[in-house]
Amino acid sequence: MISLHLILKSMLRRKVVTSLLLVQLALTLALLSNSSLLALQTWNQLSQPTGLDLDNILYVSLKPTSKNLQEYPAFADLLERQLAAVRQMPGVAAVSFTNQSPLMEGGSNGNVNDENNRENNTQSVPQYTVSPDFLKVLQLDVLEGEIPQKIEAWDGESTVPVVLTKSLAERVFPGKSAIGQLTNGGPVAAVIEDFYGQRNAERVMYNRLQIAQIYGVAWGYGIILRVEPGQAQHIRSQIPDVLKTADSNIEIFSVRTMDEQLHRMFRNEFGLATLLAVLSGLMLLVSMISSYSNAHFNALKRQQEIGIKRALGASKHSILLEMLTENWCTTAAGAGVGIVAAWLLNQALALVISIPALPVWLPLSALLMLMCCVTLATWYPATIATRVSPATATKTL
Repeated sequence: MISLHLILKSMLRRKVVTSLLLVQLALTLALLSNSSLLALQTWNQLSQPTGLDLDNILYVSLKPTSKNLQEYPAFADLLERQLAAVRQMPGVAAVSFTNQSPLMEGGSNGNVNDENNRENNTQSVPQYTVSPDFLKVLQLDVLEGEIPQKIEAWDGESTVPVVLTKSLAERVFPGKSAIGQLTNGGPVAAVIEDFYGQRNAERVMYNRLQIAQIYGVAWGYGIILRVEPGQAQHIRSQIPDVLKTADSNIEIFSVRTMDEQLHRMFRNEFGLATLLAVLSGLMLLVSMISSYSNAHFNALKRQQEIGIKRALGASKHSILLEMLTENWCTTAAGAGVGIVAAWLLNQALALVISIPALPVWLPLSALLMLMCCVTLATWYPATIATRVSPATATKTL
């Protein structure tokens, strides 16, 4: 019969070694729990619907290098030539200009409110300035009203009709049709399907569009296009040359698919989850090595004690179980400290990134994994202990 009291006394005889092992196990469990939580959160965010065809929509970020081309009417002519050149590319289904890309971390945004009820105000709504073909690119259906087909010029005075996504229209004008209603940005001309614009904590799909000229392109603008399935990489490699053929006085910053935009939007969580996963793997490896060394040293040091137990009739199975139980108790004690450390690490991470609270099942799962790894690491030293002969007990007599 295994005595937990004797196991505890054995652990206390090696206070320094046991304490260091407990710290290692605690840190390993804390890292494992939080890296798993970040990985699950990132995967969940990436798998949420966006309303977009992620693989077949390309976004080109660019700007004119000539100051003359950054101003109207020269910029309007540049856009027309660029869009015409892209439309002629085989495999391009639709193309539009835009002031910014969907699936972004931040960007151009502002408030949207009902001018007849200004208390009903929605903040930080992404604001898109696009051409009429923007909806064809994103393959979004018009649910109410009609999309303006004329690209309005900014004159600083007249209002430009706006297009709202369904969820935003329901938020600003609850219980009634938004068509014809006046917002602070202009009258509502149409309501379209939802799509994910900029990252937000609630993951709401609020977006406001205006069919108008882009105001100010010194910091750049975008050309967004939908391609036929299987053509994305081919067109991606050709589009910089096509755009420079239309006018060489441009700088192209990037050409990305919407899938890449989505991953880029969550790159902080993805990078941190990867870093913590690597650190967790290294800590797990170090903990296994430490557990092996501790168990091996313990087995060698207790040879005479084990020999006496064998002489008194203890079986190999009971000796093996005793050695493993001691390591299980050490792991459980380390895990107890590790659960507190995991919670503290979760609180620290929440100060710098968006991370949910640590669910109870995750540290328990990490404990189970730690138990399996420690058992694997200490199995061989425990097996060595079972090979001690009863004659070992007489060597010092």
